[in-house]
Amino acid sequence: GVVKASDHLPFYKFKQGAKINNFALEKFYKEHFSKALDEYLKNEELLDLRASFYDKFYTPKRKFSTYKFIKKGKVVSHFAKAYRGILLALCARIKAKNNAEILNHLPSNLSLKEIQNKGLKEEIVLEILD
Repeated sequence: GVVKASDHLPFYKFKQGAKINNFALEKFYKEHFSKALDEYLKNEELLDLRASFYDKFYTPKRKFSTYKFIKKGKVVSHFAKAYRGILLALCARIKAKNNAEILNHLPSNLSLKEIQNKGLKEEIVLEILD
């Protein structure tokens, strides 16, 4: 579910994509949480670091940013979670308020390749240099 940076996360094991009988978790979230999330996030800079699997659970209704990582011209999928974690740690360390601050403090093994705007989504593509 949705969490804030200050929330304590208990250990649980419920695999991504797992089903509970015929219950569609993604449909439930989209129907019952979207309006509340839109209201809660209305004055916030939106940085979406979710895995693409979770896109079907919630779609922001205003401008938001995502990051994509490429290495040697190919999209990184297996280690993308680790790089999203690196970005999140960076955001916390520098108390980032926007993407400009994040991009000005990138670790030496990441470089800005391009920024693509697709509707409300701003996709920031970073090249992995190591």
